[in-house]
Amino acid sequence: MERKGSDTLQIAGSSLPDCSHACGSCTPCRLVMVSFVCASLEEAETCPMAYKCMCNDKSYPVP
Repeated sequence: MERKGSDTLQIAGSSLPDCSHACGSCTPCRLVMVSFVCASLEEAETCPMAYKCMCNDKSYPVP
């Protein structure tokens, strides 16, 4: 992983989804990372992560 600037994290080989048009007319539309609850601490490192676009407590599919 490589940090660019003070608040941007770039992961080699991938880019974060763009939510700029995902929420329709609702603003601000923000990208959030969602983690799933795992059964045990041993599984915590391999728990799946997903992204959602959120606006005013409503989620929208990531484009």
